Amino acid sequence: MAALSNLKQCPPFSTLPDLALRHNHIPELERYPQINLNSELLANPAGQRFYGGQSFVSVNEGVLKRITRTFFDGGFWESLEEARSPKSREQAPLIAQAGDLIARLLGLATGLRLRILPHTQELSAERIAQFAETRDWLNSDVRYLAWNLHLFSLAVAGVDDVVRIYKKSSSATTATVLKSPSQTQITCMSWRPLCAAEIVIGCRQGLCFWEVENTLHLGRTNAPSKIFKHPNNLPITSMQWNRDGTQLATASIGDRSIIIWQPDNGMMQPLKRLGPPGSLLKWSPDNDWLFAATVDRVFRVWNCHQQWTTERWVCGPGGYIQTACWSPCGRFLLFVSSAEPILYRLQFVQQSLLSSSADEKEILPIADLNACSIDTNRTLIGGPAQQLAWDPHGNYLVVTFKSTNCIAVFRTFIQKFDLQISAAYYLSGETAAEHPSFICFQPLYKDNDRSVLTIAWSSGRIQYYAFD
Repeated sequence: MAALSNLKQCPPFSTLPDLALRHNHIPELERYPQINLNSELLANPAGQRFYGGQSFVSVNEGVLKRITRTFFDGGFWESLEEARSPKSREQAPLIAQAGDLIARLLGLATGLRLRILPHTQELSAERIAQFAETRDWLNSDVRYLAWNLHLFSLAVAGVDDVVRIYKKSSSATTATVLKSPSQTQITCMSWRPLCAAEIVIGCRQGLCFWEVENTLHLGRTNAPSKIFKHPNNLPITSMQWNRDGTQLATASIGDRSIIIWQPDNGMMQPLKRLGPPGSLLKWSPDNDWLFAATVDRVFRVWNCHQQWTTERWVCGPGGYIQTACWSPCGRFLLFVSSAEPILYRLQFVQQSLLSSSADEKEILPIADLNACSIDTNRTLIGGPAQQLAWDPHGNYLVVTFKSTNCIAVFRTFIQKFDLQISAAYYLSGETAAEHPSFICFQPLYKDNDRSVLTIAWSSGRIQYYAFD
């Protein structure tokens, strides 16, 4: 079993001043956009968003009228808070007392429900951050990265609820910007396969579909081409397209069902099973299997071609699946539980999957991710894993961690019925305190067949690392 203690140090990308001496340098990287989202947030503080509704001057309203308006603007709970506000209590004490009674009854019902179904607690931002693949999602400058599958376009979602799209040699002033009041607390993004300009953004309000145009710049508030809301008005916390872009799978940590959307006709199909709500989705590259983790020990693998039949698995006690990834061939699934720093493998071989016997497949540990010291300064690497990323060629597996700041790189060798893995080296940031927030690999394009790792660091900068 591979171990982190065998990792070798790799010189950080930025330490060698001569580009020709950098072991991982390719001339093409010079044309990649230089991005530092922290600098852009300071220069354009979109976190202080201004929408048209803020320009109206408030007027005196009656209590009932104010509660009604709040209901249509913010929903039931906001209107209940308005009914119990000091202003409403002063103007209409009976309405405020009725609001107090309703709040107490709902509080008792909520407490009883949480005792029976503890997974149905309120979906706060902290709750969403707990199951996000992005490290420190709540405070990270970069919340998500997504590469276009066919063209050089990198979408960067920021903590300011703005998605910036960069092309080659573009800068902060030339980046395309996707911003809307209906797009807050972004959790995931995905470009549509076989489509050059459509991207879907998962957020608190649901799914925002955008047709990317070069005329969308910072300072303009635009609107998505369409918005799909979760049937229970829950936030979308994970999404995955199938290979041909005809179906979009979404999960919410407040709902047990996985929803399969058909965006072209607006149809949706919930995949219902008893158990805890879903937290993470990964569609296999060969389009055959959909991996679905939950907020508890249970995870499932759905067969996409046999009327959505499913196999149920359970990870170690006291944890949930934090992150997972498929091999490029779709025959191997790797995942890590939040309860133990062990990398596991689940093998998908056609001969065994045709059988209904569950004992023909087994989960095998293949790497020990326990923390260890990697230099004379006793710098630690390892511990509970945060995110996995497998390069498009299937030669490198990259792992980030929840509590240590270096990135581990493993070499992988995929055979038809076997997978071999060995420790390669580790990457570190510009400072000891800098940690990776999110990682992903750039897809392979016609003009570039190198595996390029994209790293969003906690400082807000984006780094590109080319593998052999």
